[in-house]
Amino acid sequence: MRPTLRAIAALIFLGAASLLQAACSAEPTPTPALDAATVRDRAAEALRTLSTVHFLIRHQDDGGTDMGFAKLTEAEGDGLFPDRASFAAKTISEQFGGLALDFDLIQVGPTTYLRDRISLQWQILPPGTLPIDFSRINDSIADGLASTSGLSLVDGETIGGAETYLLTGRTASASMRGFVPNAPDGEMIDLEVWAGRTDFIPRRVKMTGVLLDGDPAGMVRFLDLSAFNEPVTVEPPI
Repeated sequence: MRPTLRAIAALIFLGAASLLQAACSAEPTPTPALDAATVRDRAAEALRTLSTVHFLIRHQDDGGTDMGFAKLTEAEGDGLFPDRASFAAKTISEQFGGLALDFDLIQVGPTTYLRDRISLQWQILPPGTLPIDFSRINDSIADGLASTSGLSLVDGETIGGAETYLLTGRTASASMRGFVPNAPDGEMIDLEVWAGRTDFIPRRVKMTGVLLDGDPAGMVRFLDLSAFNEPVTVEPPI
C-alpha cells in the first residue's frame, strides 16, 4: 500500500521532533578557558602599552624598604612613561627614634628630585640614592611578570570595579631590576597578580620575598594600579 499524505506528514513531524529533541538535549560547546600563561603574557603586554598610571605601594607589617636615610613604608603617585614619575613617600627615620617623615619625589630619566615637608626645598639626589625606581614601573613589573613560572590561575576579586583573574607564580628578584636596580641574584619573589578579565591590566600585585639586600625573607609589598592612561604632567621642579 502506498502511504497516505496524512501518514507521510506524521513521519515528517516525528522526524523533526526527534531532531529538535536531540539538539535541545545536546551539551553546549564550552568556550575554551584562558590558561595561566596566556593571562600572564597578556597582562605583561597590557602594562607595557600604558602611557600613565596611578600607583600605591605599601608594606605589610615588616618595617618598610630601607632607603638609606629612612625606611619607606608607603609611596603614592603617578607614572608618566617612558621615564617619569611623581610621588609622595611616607618614611620612618630610625636615626630619630622612629620619627615619621614625608617627602615629595620626582624622577625624570636618571635624575631624582627630593623635597622634605619641613624645608620645602628641592634638591637633586646623587645617582643611586633611591633604591626604587618608579619612572618605568609599568615595564619593570611587566619584566618580572613575563618571566614568572609555576603558574596557577583562578577567579580573583573585584578591584576598582573590575572583575579580575588571580595569577600566581614565582620570578627571580633580578628580573625586576627596572623597579629595584640593586635586586640581588639568587633570590626569588612570589607574585600574585590581579589582572582585569577584559583588559588584562593588573589592578594589584603582591610581591613576597627579597627584592633588596637586607629584606626579611617574608617581606610583603603590595602595588595597586589605577587611573590608566589618564592625563598626567611630570616636570623637573628646579
